[in-house]
This record gives sequence, structure tokens and C-alpha cells, in this order.
Amino acid sequence: MDLDGKPEELLPLLMEALEDPDGKSEKPRRVFTPEAQPGLRELWEHRGVVRNLALWNLRVKYQRSVFGFLWTLLNPLVTVMVLIAVFSLIIRLDLDNYWAFLVSGYFVWNFIQQALFNGTYVLEEHAMLSRSVALPSEVPVIAASLAKFAEFLVEIVLVTLALLVFHQGHVNSSILFLPVALVILYVMALGFMFPVATVSVLFKDVKHALPLAITTLFYLSPVFYPVSLVPEAYRTFYYLNPFAGMIQLFHVILYEGQWPSLVLLGSVSLVSALVCVVGYRIFNRYRYICVELV
Repeated sequence: MDLDGKPEELLPLLMEALEDPDGKSEKPRRVFTPEAQPGLRELWEHRGVVRNLALWNLRVKYQRSVFGFLWTLLNPLVTVMVLIAVFSLIIRLDLDNYWAFLVSGYFVWNFIQQALFNGTYVLEEHAMLSRSVALPSEVPVIAASLAKFAEFLVEIVLVTLALLVFHQGHVNSSILFLPVALVILYVMALGFMFPVATVSVLFKDVKHALPLAITTLFYLSPVFYPVSLVPEAYRTFYYLNPFAGMIQLFHVILYEGQWPSLVLLGSVSLVSALVCVVGYRIFNRYRYICVELV
């Protein structure tokens, strides 16, 4: 499959994926119609479309770019370098290898914010596709989330290798929890993308309000400071931020090199699942209204 980034070639590729999602000849399959509520079976039948659309998103993003993926890595890396300089040389937080603490959480936060920003325009971006092909409206959102997650996986692998070599000096057993944390993170990000995509179509103000909300959450999340600095009296309210526990989970696994407690792992998993269920219900309720508006 050659995804060269030409819009006129996207539709045939997706139609091909609809007819043969695994690239193999198979029996005729059901076609989604707006009258039917899509379920897991319908989404699975459209897995080829999700895959092709995710690859398309990545290819279009980096076409005609000399450095390609390096730009995705460079942008957060510059911010990380600035934060390291500020909190290592000026404010001086009392943390061993502050750079290691920062990178173990910042790239997680960067993925979250990129997923949220992406959710604000994903339905409008694929409006023509939705009108041309009978697809479950979840497909563009899931494809966009997978494209962002693929970029994040490359980043987190590089971060993990750097931490193992220059911070921990050896491989800890805590690394076994990293795949689990990644799944939990993706489920939470997807869960937030669904309502953000919905509300962004219904209310154009969301695109203006979201940057303010994300900036606020950045300072209310343990991205560049440890949770231990939050006064005990405020921690209950602090953990109402769903991203606080998530980022702390990655700090424990990657920076501290320890197994996460059952309380932390269980609470983050529960919040992630709850966000995904509630977010999808909101999306599912207004799906057809959004299709008409975009």
C-alpha cells in the first residue's frame, strides 16, 4: 500500500480496506448504515479502514518535510530542555537527576495534550470522507488517536532507553508494567477524544477554551514537580485531576524504577475505564447531529 498523501487517492484505499480489511480475500461483509448503532463487531470489520486512515494521517503530516518525525520529537524536547534549565539551575528542585524525572512524565503529558487538540478538529477534517463512505463515525477518532499513539510509542521507547542507560544503569523489573501503563494511557486519551470531538462540533468556543484548560491542567499535574510537593491537605482534590495519577504512574515505573502500588494502578485503571465509557456515551448520543453539522 502506497500512501503518498494525495487526497484523491484516500477514498479508493479506504474502499479497498472496507472490502478486504486484512488484505486477504474473504466472504462479503456487512456494511454499516446510519440506522444501526455500531458495535464492536462493526468496528472490527472496519479495522482495515482504521489502519489505512491512521497511516494516512501520519504520511500527510510528514510529507514534504525534510526532518519528518524529528519535528515531533524536537518540539517537546525543546520544552524539556527549558524546564530542566529552570528547575535544575534556577529554582533547583531537590530531585536526583531532575532531567530523568521530567522526561519520564513530560512525554506522557505531551501525548495527552496532542490527543486532545487533535480531537477538536478530527471530525471536521474527515467530514468529506464521512459523507462519501458509510463508516461508523468512531473510525476517524480512533484512527487519529492511533496515529498520535504511534508517535508517542517511538518517543517513550527512546525515553525508556535513555533512562535505563543514564539514570537507572540497569533494567528494573518495573519495566514489565510499562505496557500495562501504555494501554491504560491510550484508553484514557481515547476516552477524552470522543467528547472533545463531539463538543467541538457543537460549540466552536471549545477550540478557544481548550488551550486554556490544558495550560491549567499542566500546572495542576505532576509533570515538572513531584506529588510530594503538594500539601497533604490538598491531595484529595489534587487527584480529582485524572491526569495526576496517570503521570505519577509513569514516574514510578520509569523514574523510580519501582512497581506501582495496587492502589495507584487500580485507581488509574478505574478512572481510565470510566473516562472511556462516559466519553464514548457522550459521543454516541450526539454522533448523528455531529455528522450533519460538519
